[in-house]
Amino acid sequence: MKKQWKKILYAAMLITFAAAGYGFYLFNKKPADIRTLPYKYELTASNLVGDFNKDETAADKKYVDKVIAVKGKVSEVKLEPSTGQATVILDSGDPLAAVTCSFYDDEAGSLKKIKQGESIVVKGRCTGKLMDVVLNKCSIEK
Repeated sequence: MKKQWKKILYAAMLITFAAAGYGFYLFNKKPADIRTLPYKYELTASNLVGDFNKDETAADKKYVDKVIAVKGKVSEVKLEPSTGQATVILDSGDPLAAVTCSFYDDEAGSLKKIKQGESIVVKGRCTGKLMDVVLNKCSIEK
């Protein structure tokens, strides 16, 4: 009977250590770099905003947490020199909504070359629509 309890105790300790090790691995795991992931959808800024305006619930299911490529004309480029935050706003043709793209900090240098009215393709993770459709962790597609 005593040997059976020892086996149960050892098994419980082994499971506990394995779970703790896996938890430590997940805690320290780096998030995926969106720049290296393939995009699931490629569409224009006006189509993306139109999908969200038509049926936001369906668009959320289709686009949110997916890597997408969006083509559109640049209406504004914002560079915060103090934080290094870089944001590009793509015109959708809708005066009430646009596509707001937040970039990786090391992408700010490439955004200095972008001019207002220029047509670009931006790849990023869609997080849904607030006032605008938001893409995070973006990069410029060549």
